[in-house]
Amino acid sequence: MPELPEVETIRRALVQEVLHRRLRALEVRERVHLLQNCTAPQLEKALVGKRLTALDRRGKFLVLEFGPWAMVLHLRMSGRLLLHPAGHTRLVLDFEGRTLYLDDARRFAALYLVPTAKLWELDPLRRLGLEPFTPSYTLEAFRERLRSRREVKRLLLDQTKLAGLGNIYACEALFEACIHPERPASSLTQQEAKRLFEAIPRVLERALAAGGTSFDKYRTPRGEPGRFQEEFSVYGREGEPCPRCGAPIARIVQGGRSSFYCPECQR
Repeated sequence: MPELPEVETIRRALVQEVLHRRLRALEVRERVHLLQNCTAPQLEKALVGKRLTALDRRGKFLVLEFGPWAMVLHLRMSGRLLLHPAGHTRLVLDFEGRTLYLDDARRFAALYLVPTAKLWELDPLRRLGLEPFTPSYTLEAFRERLRSRREVKRLLLDQTKLAGLGNIYACEALFEACIHPERPASSLTQQEAKRLFEAIPRVLERALAAGGTSFDKYRTPRGEPGRFQEEFSVYGREGEPCPRCGAPIARIVQGGRSSFYCPECQR
């Protein structure tokens, strides 16, 4: 968390707030954990005085392009980009007319500086897998990723296989496709694979329309929470009735993550 819908919500908001503005100054308040491949002086020299020319996203990574240089930001567990200071500011980006604050209580956020011409060669981006909402997201390519004996839920969380999906949306998509999370991925029939292929972007679209999911830390740049948690079918609803059949929602643990599913609908 944040997952694809949250990062895309942030990206869309920042397009309205800071795109094409010049960066007047920056202040790094967290060097050891935040800066992955550069120093604070290097970051300042590369970006200060430049205009933000593009705002992109790849999987859960936010990409801010400043002409010849790009900043790649991974918010991870608790990172937030806000238009106002909060209690755990790690980075301040002072644009003309706007200031952005990276708030990160758990100090897991990561920042990379890379020449824009070599942006997609950056290792964390280069290793990302198939991504919904892109031309490469085809049924054929998706079925190729399913050729594994790994549990399908755990495969969906592997960012080298499918980029942007996290625990919440994997649970919701598997429920929509009527697939048990412990099924080996390669055991899915052609029809089941197609159902899952179509369910993933549908769930993500609904989450985007709701501004993402807010349990704890996630907020939009203006400090607003997401609302998709109000629409969950299974996630976090252990013991509650399935919205489809009424059976109690169950929970199991896979790879240290809770998986929620309906034992009747997802046999």
